[in-house]
Amino acid sequence: MKRLVVIAEGETEESFVNNILIPYFNSLGIYNCIQCFKTKHSNGGLSKYSYIKQDIIQTIYEADVVVTTMLDFYRLPSDFPGSNQFDAAISHGQQVEAIENQIKIDIEQAQNRQFDNFIPYIQLHEFEALIFSSIEGIDALFERSEVDYRGLQDVINRYPNPENINNGPNTAPSVRLQRLIPGYDKVIYGVEIIKEIGIDTVLSKCPRFSKWIENLKDALYETDF
Repeated sequence: MKRLVVIAEGETEESFVNNILIPYFNSLGIYNCIQCFKTKHSNGGLSKYSYIKQDIIQTIYEADVVVTTMLDFYRLPSDFPGSNQFDAAISHGQQVEAIENQIKIDIEQAQNRQFDNFIPYIQLHEFEALIFSSIEGIDALFERSEVDYRGLQDVINRYPNPENINNGPNTAPSVRLQRLIPGYDKVIYGVEIIKEIGIDTVLSKCPRFSKWIENLKDALYETDF
C-alpha cells in the first residue's frame, strides 16, 4: 500500500489530518504512513502559488507516494493556475474543480511527465465550512449562552451542504464563526469541533470533501500508478 503525503495550508489543516483523517483511515485498515506538513512560507495561509508548486514537485517523486493538497478556496492567491479565467456564470464549485485540474496540468507540464499519484484538493470555501456540518460539535464545547445559537442553527438550516456557504468578506465560514462564537479561534477550536461532530457526519454533508476522501482511498489501494 502506498504512503500518503498531504501538503496543507496551515497549522489547523495539519492538525485536522493528524487528528481526524489519520484515525479515520486507520479505522478502515489503512495503516500506511500518512504524513502532513505545512507548505513553506505559509505563515498560516498561502501567499504564492510558486511555494506550493515547489513543495509538490519536491514530494511527487518519492517512492510509492500519493501526494495531495488541502488548501482553502477563500482568499486563494490570484496567481494559481486558471484562477483568473472565470466569468460570473461559473459556480464556485466549478471554479475550484477547474483550478485543481489546472494545478495538475501545470505540475505535469513543468516536469514533462504525467503524475497519476497527484490529487490536488481545494476546500470549498474553506476549512471552517466543515464545522457547519452539525450543531453538535459546537454544542459539545460551548454553552449556548456563549454563542449565537439561533444564528448558528440558521446557517446550518440554510445550507444543507456547508460547502455552499459563500466566500464574501462578511459571509465566509470563518467570518460567520467569529461573529457567532465570540472568541472563536480556528487553531484552538476548529479540529476539536469536528472531532465532536464525527467525520462520518462531515462526509455525509460535504460532497466535495467526501469525493476527495474516496479518491484518496482508491489511490492508496491501487497497486501501480
